[in-house]
Amino acid sequence: MDKKDLEEIEKWKKQKMNYVETYGVDIFHEKKKKKSVKIFEKLFNLLYRIFKAILIILIFVIIIVTLTGIIMYYSYIDSKLHVDPVETISNMYSVNVEIISKNIDEDRNGNYVLTTKENPNIQFNAHVNWNSLTQDYADRCHKYFYEKWENENKEKLNIIENIAENNILSYEQYIKIENNEQLENAVNLIYDLREFAGEDFSPDWNIYIIAENQRMYLFNSANYSREETLKRMQEMYDRVMNGEIVEPRPNPIGEFFGGM
Repeated sequence: MDKKDLEEIEKWKKQKMNYVETYGVDIFHEKKKKKSVKIFEKLFNLLYRIFKAILIILIFVIIIVTLTGIIMYYSYIDSKLHVDPVETISNMYSVNVEIISKNIDEDRNGNYVLTTKENPNIQFNAHVNWNSLTQDYADRCHKYFYEKWENENKEKLNIIENIAENNILSYEQYIKIENNEQLENAVNLIYDLREFAGEDFSPDWNIYIIAENQRMYLFNSANYSREETLKRMQEMYDRVMNGEIVEPRPNPIGEFFGGM
């Protein structure tokens, strides 16, 4: 450091001392301090804005989640208190149900006329009373395909047909038998009707064989082959002839009851 530099330092020190004696403060130090405060203030303001934005986003998310939860809860309660005929029948039979007309009250209770995209020629009815649904989709399909079926022996199937209130159809068919030969013929005839209906056949079709005043239902599943059906019915017939009571049909057809 040369003489000139030393002189400048001494000059700066004297100037600083004069400011301290005159104003009582070290303004050079205050300038540095103010600069540090400004940097801190800028950093604080930046962090405050970030925190504020995060808080607003968090509040918005909480509101959305809360509203979604409330909507889902009331939708769940409504589904338990009030059955949706379109959704319920669609799920029961794996079809796409559409409403043709309806005569309902403000609570959506009443009568519906419906069809399916798969077979719009079949119209069926449903009656809703809160969480109770009565419908005749399977019965209407059963009748429709039987009437379209061209089989010279179809008249051997006896028909019981009733229209209940709300235009709900009850449709069933049966054949009475007295021996093994008649059993085999009856099973084959009913299975022919099933094959004619194809994928539209449902185990819910109310069709059975009567032996010794007992009903024997052929199908608990749409997957039974003809041979499996014949074997199953022969076993059931043998039980009936031995004086056993065969199991009745497990559930009423066309009825649905929801609930909590």
